[in-house]
Amino acid sequence: MNSFTDGKPLDQPKPKQPATTGMSGRSTPRWGLFGFIILLGLQIFLIYQVLGNKDQILESQDQVAALEDEMMEAVDEQEEQDQKFEQSLGALTADFTVVQERLGVTQKELNRARAAARRLREEQERSVQQLNTEIARKADSRQLSELKSTADSRFGAVNADVTKVKTDVEATRKALEGARREIVDVRATLTQQIARNKDELKQLRLKGERNFYEFDIQKKKGFALVGDIRIGVTKTNRRRQRYNVRIVVDDNTLEKKRRTINEPVQFLVGPTKLRYELVVNEVRRNRIIGYLSVPKDKGLSAERKL
Repeated sequence: MNSFTDGKPLDQPKPKQPATTGMSGRSTPRWGLFGFIILLGLQIFLIYQVLGNKDQILESQDQVAALEDEMMEAVDEQEEQDQKFEQSLGALTADFTVVQERLGVTQKELNRARAAARRLREEQERSVQQLNTEIARKADSRQLSELKSTADSRFGAVNADVTKVKTDVEATRKALEGARREIVDVRATLTQQIARNKDELKQLRLKGERNFYEFDIQKKKGFALVGDIRIGVTKTNRRRQRYNVRIVVDDNTLEKKRRTINEPVQFLVGPTKLRYELVVNEVRRNRIIGYLSVPKDKGLSAERKL
């Protein structure tokens, strides 16, 4: 009212100033939050990519490992076939050597017998030629009769010698076959006397024919004393139940590879050639369990030369 009476205008309200400072203060934290969310998303994406690549690498490694296992199995099968062939050939050679030693017959003696038969045959042929020549030159009946008598006596002696040689060779051949059958029978008998578990081992002990030494050998412990020999494990295959061992006998080391459970592993010990038998009943990881069979009467069991 005073403004109108005094001729002065009324006081106008002052316009509000924009709070620029307040707006700028609120925008800065908002952009910082957006940036943090973006960085966090990038990190999550990179972690996901890395984990995906790691899964692919692991899968590739598994495939490579599977291929390597297949290749090793193929190599093992080929080695197994080669080993079986070598074992068969070695067993045949060993049997023939034992037969020769037991009979006291050497290859030189057989060659001498063949040479003697050949010389007798050649002498017979020369005698026939000489008699034919003499018969042609002498037509006298008396001389011819004498020549025939001489020829008959010579032919008879030569034929007797040839027959004797043939008989000796045939007898030697039959003796070799008989000795070989005897050795095969002995090996078959030993093979049948195998214990596959503790109960069967008890039954073998009751027979009282051989001594049995049970063993439980681990690869990491090295060679173990079993009876009077030392045995060490070099390799085991639990899945296929196979194993490799080294046997120290008479200051010599025998290596037996790729043998299976319940397979008799035979070898000769000492100057009298005693036949020992190793049987593994269980194959574990770097560990074998079984027994060693040793003859009780070492005098009767010695494989001496005849």
